[in-house]
Amino acid sequence: MAPMSARLYARALLEEIEGRSPEQQTRQLAEQDETSTQKGTETFLNDILDHISNYEMEHRTDFMTACDDARLRSASRPGSLLHGVISLVCVTVKLLDRRFKSPDQAAQHEADEYCAELFADPWLKEAIRVIYRPANKVRQSTESRTWDNIDFSSIEYHKAGTTSFILKGRGSQAVNEAGVRPSLAIKCVLFPWNKLAAIARATDTYAATYGSDEITSVVVKPISSSDRWVVMPFQEGETLGEHLAAFEAGEPTMAARLKKAQQVATKLTAALHLLAGGAPVDPKNTRSQHLDLSPNNVILDKETAEVRLIDLGINHLYSRQVGISEHDDSVYIAPEIKNRRPESVTADAYSLGIILMEILAGSPPRDGRTPDEIWTTSPVLGRVLEDLIDERPERRLLLRPETEEFAFDTLGEHLDFYFALVQQESEVQESEFGRPFAKYAPTSREVATQFKQVLSWRKLGERRPRREEYLLLFSVMATAAWWFIAAKTALLKLDDLLTGEVDLEEFVADAGLAANIIAFSQGLVAAKYYQTIFARLSVRVIPGRLARTAEVLMRSMALVAVPTTILSTFSEELYWTWPWTCAASALAVTACNGVTLRLATQTIRASRKEFSTIPERGKVFARGYEQWWWTMLIYAILIIILASGVSAGLLQDIWAYVFIGVVVTVGVHYVSKCVGAGPAVRGSLARAFFAGERMAILAQRAPA
Repeated sequence: MAPMSARLYARALLEEIEGRSPEQQTRQLAEQDETSTQKGTETFLNDILDHISNYEMEHRTDFMTACDDARLRSASRPGSLLHGVISLVCVTVKLLDRRFKSPDQAAQHEADEYCAELFADPWLKEAIRVIYRPANKVRQSTESRTWDNIDFSSIEYHKAGTTSFILKGRGSQAVNEAGVRPSLAIKCVLFPWNKLAAIARATDTYAATYGSDEITSVVVKPISSSDRWVVMPFQEGETLGEHLAAFEAGEPTMAARLKKAQQVATKLTAALHLLAGGAPVDPKNTRSQHLDLSPNNVILDKETAEVRLIDLGINHLYSRQVGISEHDDSVYIAPEIKNRRPESVTADAYSLGIILMEILAGSPPRDGRTPDEIWTTSPVLGRVLEDLIDERPERRLLLRPETEEFAFDTLGEHLDFYFALVQQESEVQESEFGRPFAKYAPTSREVATQFKQVLSWRKLGERRPRREEYLLLFSVMATAAWWFIAAKTALLKLDDLLTGEVDLEEFVADAGLAANIIAFSQGLVAAKYYQTIFARLSVRVIPGRLARTAEVLMRSMALVAVPTTILSTFSEELYWTWPWTCAASALAVTACNGVTLRLATQTIRASRKEFSTIPERGKVFARGYEQWWWTMLIYAILIIILASGVSAGLLQDIWAYVFIGVVVTVGVHYVSKCVGAGPAVRGSLARAFFAGERMAILAQRAPA
């Protein structure tokens, strides 16, 4: 049978898949030699995207279905390489289809099962040997010898990569006297990606780049590579992506997520430090960074659970924007790498930040911004992770000293310190008592948490921020204020209980009892308001009069209920002032909410030009914080009207007003706002104030 040209073979193969091929042409296809089959199939697969598009446009049916039908027809004939070729087309179309659709674990699992079933066919294995073998001009090369030393009867489908599919097989030659043959991983680049010059070149040089003795052992070193495949030892173990999927299926608590994130951060920073040669990252040496760090490119060794790195180097498919860059592993890749700027030293730090956010939030942030739940959980956590993921490399890691060269061992220590800080917070502990107490109790265990954190900060010596002791002081004051108010307004005093002389006469009067009830409820919500929202926030590093005013108002909230409590409960002559003191407290809170909102809004607006991590307009503040100041103002005005009516003798039903006041104070302000929305509001403000802190750092570092 005369050999067909590559273009004629490709056209005949398309007609075979479409079901339009005459029997004589089908027989001619099946009888082609290996060289003609290889060249013709390559030509067909290089245009596979056009074939898919044209077929579905003309026939309005799925090209995948047509390929499966053709595979079944070819299986009914006597075995030939043509059947393996059509099966390879099916695998290619299936994996391309998965790549061009939104990420879906079920779809990925279905695609992997489909491919694994097809690879049970020996003719598909033979097609892989023929279609992917090195070109004739390098038949005597290292690549050719490596390919010929693979036992293709042993290969099986392992998994799909971003631009490839990975097979597991064995070498054909024993490596010792016991006859043991090495396990191999064969990474075959999918058509048509391997016709892209950048991808073909990167794959072809992969073994020379990452297979030398100079490369650290944390890298799974390739044996050989060509422009369409890489052969390396098969690393037993699961990928970090598979490990995290199983972890997520267990519905972990935030405490478990924090522990897992810290473990992953420790292992990855250690591995990346070894990759950099145990030294600061060299921007001129691309081999000192991974540049394509994602959970699927990290393997946890089956025996030691230590990290092994695979698929290093720039994945050029992401930079070419061919339709898959919005999802899959590209979400982990630093923007400068997608823009082909490998001289960045923090590209892998960006990828690490995205991986840690995925562990903590359940999925990677596809908009390049820190998920709200991380800021809600802990401002400390949001602060350290957001510092890793700005789109511009020069805007990352602003929290570290500018004079330090970037190295992954110091980043590992930095992250470990912050994770330890967060784990001291009661909101993220496993304790069945600690978390509910922190959520509902007025003091929220803030003093204990901040005291432990201050002790940790002091270990840093001169590098520690001085504001931690300052914030602890005001938390102590807020807690002391709450217990003072609780003692002052208690119906039964301690000395009464000790002497047994309980006298409630002074509380029988409506005004006295009313004043104590209102003062108690005000003290309750004031303690919760300060310790839930402002206890860990400070704007002292942000310059400007507005920031100084906000700082004063935020700190005053620690004691906002004390003066009004003393005034309205000091003596019987002052009991009648309780509506006015209640109004005064509401006006003070109104001022604090209004000024902090304005500062946060201005800071976000100014920093949006500098940082990519700033949320879009309308998504900055959680749980309606923009409305808190004016709803509190309305509440204050209503109380002033009530106070005026009571003072003038126009309003007589004191207990009705007390009941309404307590319901609003406890039900709305305490339960709904402080307990329910408080952590999210704190996270929103923390994000805004951290943006201001980063702006201040940039201003300090800017040349005169």
